[in-house]
Amino acid sequence: MIEFLSFPALPTAESVRALNRAAENPETEGIILEFLGDEPDADREIELLLNGDEVINPLRTVLRTIETKPKPLVCQIRGPLKGLALEISLACQKRIATSGAAIGISWPWIDFGLLPALGTVRRLCHVAGLEKAVQLLLFGKPLSDQDIQIANGIGRASSRDQAESWIRGNPAPVQPWDSTDITRSPIFSQTTSNRAALQRAYLQLRKQRPSDDRAGGYLLQSFQDGLERPFDAALEIERLAFNRARASVSTRNRIYIRGLRQRAVNQAKQKPRNARSLGILGAGLMGTGIALSSLSNGCNVIVFETDDEAAKRSLDKLEKGLSKTVGTKPLSERLQFTRRIEDLGACNFVIEAVFERFEVKAPVLAAAASVLRPEAVIASNTTTFPISKLASAVPDPTRFIGTHFFAPVEQMELLEIIVGEQTSEQTVNKALGLAATLGKVPIVVKDGPGFYTSRVVIAYVQEALLLLSEGASPSLVDNCARNSGMIIGPLAMADLTSLQLLSDIFRNLIEYRRGVAVESEMALEILSRFLAAGRIGRKSGAGIYDYPSSRERIEWAGLTDWFPRYQKSQSEIVDRLTCIQVVETLHTLREGIISAPETADLASVLGWRYPAFKGGVMRSIESFGADQFEKVRRDLESKFGARFSLHSSPG
Repeated sequence: MIEFLSFPALPTAESVRALNRAAENPETEGIILEFLGDEPDADREIELLLNGDEVINPLRTVLRTIETKPKPLVCQIRGPLKGLALEISLACQKRIATSGAAIGISWPWIDFGLLPALGTVRRLCHVAGLEKAVQLLLFGKPLSDQDIQIANGIGRASSRDQAESWIRGNPAPVQPWDSTDITRSPIFSQTTSNRAALQRAYLQLRKQRPSDDRAGGYLLQSFQDGLERPFDAALEIERLAFNRARASVSTRNRIYIRGLRQRAVNQAKQKPRNARSLGILGAGLMGTGIALSSLSNGCNVIVFETDDEAAKRSLDKLEKGLSKTVGTKPLSERLQFTRRIEDLGACNFVIEAVFERFEVKAPVLAAAASVLRPEAVIASNTTTFPISKLASAVPDPTRFIGTHFFAPVEQMELLEIIVGEQTSEQTVNKALGLAATLGKVPIVVKDGPGFYTSRVVIAYVQEALLLLSEGASPSLVDNCARNSGMIIGPLAMADLTSLQLLSDIFRNLIEYRRGVAVESEMALEILSRFLAAGRIGRKSGAGIYDYPSSRERIEWAGLTDWFPRYQKSQSEIVDRLTCIQVVETLHTLREGIISAPETADLASVLGWRYPAFKGGVMRSIESFGADQFEKVRRDLESKFGARFSLHSSPG
């Protein structure tokens, strides 16, 4: 008898018991599993991996029992293999895909620090090879069915009969990991080529994640140790790595950030999505990015720009960015560039994205507001100006709000929504609806110079500039930041942003002297020296660094003429760059700019790529230890002054 089981892609205790009963039934010749329905909800699968030992442990055991009986186990596949469905399919002796089904193979949970639970490290190496298995499991690079190298990897069939025929023709199949001495296998981890491959993977991992981000290291150790031992020993190694990873602080922090993100997205989805006709004031970097994100999500867009060259550059970028997307209408029917402000009159949401100068923003906002319908919302993408100050340019401040996007807009998820003194609740809800329409993750903050994100980012960049002036090399400062988990160093980020824009931002924040900005004059003076020398940033080929080509970044030889080198402690650099972000966040919490530490954590991870494995800027204190953090902060305050104080008053 061949037993057919409809098996959920997300296994349950009952489905595992049913599989076990079939395995133990002496009358069962073989078993066919057919995965049911669509891929499981990500939240439910992550919860199962974190806390579902009553399902995971018996499933691991029964799959291994079926392999060693042996009893033929075939799975029929109707779509992508990801997560636990991938793990189960690899434990089957044969995988048969429905004709025409697109089979993508992936382990998406590494992004949250979760490792395979059922023995996939070893099995995937046998069927796809060591390097492909490493790239998929450690770095998230998906595979296709064409990457499965063994003869009974993934076949194609249109009916169950072919699965039954395979079972009858293979009554006692043996898996490759049970038929091969690992020391004689091409995937044996101690061969010269495989040791080199694992070393390359280690170096690649360390470029992306520091050692405190534990999951990758545990997984790489599973490859190293598991591929030199018999399969059952490898299975135990993987089980231990799985348990260590999910219990680690770094993984728990990643799950925490994921939960905050999902909560923010769900709240935005509950708001009306009526921002389908967008007006954008300005066709620069940010205006073009907002337009691209809007068009990609089905909106109609009108871009107001009086500079024909800027409009042309923007249109070229939009056409290139949308060339691979399939829309219901041609781009020409969804996008319009105009020099006439009156053409924005039909838009129900207008976003200003012009230069970060009040004298530039105010007239444009006033002109746009004069042609909009009463129910339309007008917003500013300002980086630092208080929304309540900009609201003075429009006749109805209740429908004026801040929508602070992050560059590159089409890639960055966060949208910081800034509520002015007179912004209405209806306007806030419309801004949240816009976030949902554009696929952004919103946070809502109160008004103030720099709001939340700009203030902390500027505090971070300011500390790096001060380190530079004290004689630290830019490479040392940036490497210390990267080694602590930041995606990009603060000085490289400054060049990427534009030193001119940063100068404008510093000048705006100095006016209000809140938090760390009490000491910003020196940072502005440092930036002014670069600008006076014509060093604008990466785009111009010269900033804090030199850029001989688009792919090169080298230290500028002339920097030491301004700031002679002086040896700096790497641990102190890390402490200064980390602590200043926490201090400025605490200022914004005290001032009521943000309402909760969780908001700060989500914004820091999505806004300026604070390490997710630390749980965000505030949660990182828990890992560091509150008493230890305070000790470090007090020491820095005694050495470097008021910017590390928690008691500086708002201006």
